[in-house]
Amino acid sequence: MQKDKKHTTWVKKRHARVFAFLRLVMTPFMKLRYNYVPEPAPIQEGPCLIINNHQATMDPFFVAASFKFPLYFFTSDDLFNLKVSPLIRYLVAPIPKSKSMSDLNAVRTALRIFREGGAVSVAPEGNRTLSGRLWEMDDSIAKLAKLSKVPLVIYNLCGGYGTDPRWGGKIRRGTKYTGRVKRIIYPDEYKDMSVAELSGIIKTELDVDDAASGERYTSRRRAEYIERALYMCPVCGAVGSIYSRGTHFECKNCHTRAEYTEDLHISPPVCGYDRIYGWYEWERGEIVKLVAGGRTVSDEGILFRESVKFKRKVKLGGDRVAIDSRKLTVSGGGKNYVYPLDEIDAITAVGKKKFNFYYKGKILQVKGDSRFCSIKYVHVFDGLRALKAQENKNKEATE
Repeated sequence: MQKDKKHTTWVKKRHARVFAFLRLVMTPFMKLRYNYVPEPAPIQEGPCLIINNHQATMDPFFVAASFKFPLYFFTSDDLFNLKVSPLIRYLVAPIPKSKSMSDLNAVRTALRIFREGGAVSVAPEGNRTLSGRLWEMDDSIAKLAKLSKVPLVIYNLCGGYGTDPRWGGKIRRGTKYTGRVKRIIYPDEYKDMSVAELSGIIKTELDVDDAASGERYTSRRRAEYIERALYMCPVCGAVGSIYSRGTHFECKNCHTRAEYTEDLHISPPVCGYDRIYGWYEWERGEIVKLVAGGRTVSDEGILFRESVKFKRKVKLGGDRVAIDSRKLTVSGGGKNYVYPLDEIDAITAVGKKKFNFYYKGKILQVKGDSRFCSIKYVHVFDGLRALKAQENKNKEATE
């Protein structure tokens, strides 16, 4: 693919200088702070599409350290609400993309960058893993690859979940944290693949399990805030009863207690779950059954805001959020906002203790306290939507 010299509106020479400077400054910092060591990428220039598993806060820096050219990252809405977002746009020109939503403008921008000879980088999961395994992802990245007709570079981050788990409060010192290109799939290789076939390869190649690596990650507070990921007790079925402190966590309802070990296991296993992702997958199904059966899930002490792209967030009021089988509600302080689930486009977890939901063209955000679990609202919404889709499918089959 040739660089379009007449319409170079996104790729700028200054971006290469900025990335060269960041590599010089950030590489020793990442080694000192995270014990992170990137392997040099075998590909020397764009255009290409780089995809990585999404483990830790600083993944874009970790990925970029392996490449000697600038990368243009898909970036979520929250970045564009920061005061420094104009400077970020000037220096590295990230691609705006709404989480959990199809975004044709982001796709058009990526294709423009490819035409200009640039490299686009994206974590196709769209969200950092909470469980330690690959987040749910659709086949949109495979569609983008086939549309772009550029080399597809699959990049693995290994050790990020052990070092900086999304639910955690502190960095852990690990024995190994690396980033490397696992595979490059060239257009001639994937042009005859179906979207489903290419998507299956991507999912297999991206999935990394730090808990199976045998590596150890030391911290005296390694279990703290695990309730951001584990919100339901498999022993007694209580929701929101897990409380963590130091290296252990406990259900406040039935007093089941366990340690989160240095090798990322649960000891002793709770109901057979010795790793976070097994427990996480169980609760994801169970919470939907509860809410579909009439249960309401709620939290107090939240902050409710509207997120306006390229502007500061606007506080809306209300300090309690609740979701049932029909609606999501924010109330308190004389405010009462009701959002029918059928009219919400998507709900997505943001950062460690927030979730966004997309309603009639607006991006609305709920932010909780340090122990707030946002993912249970995502699980309820996605699970109820899947149940309704299955019911409609069964109904059509019987008619």
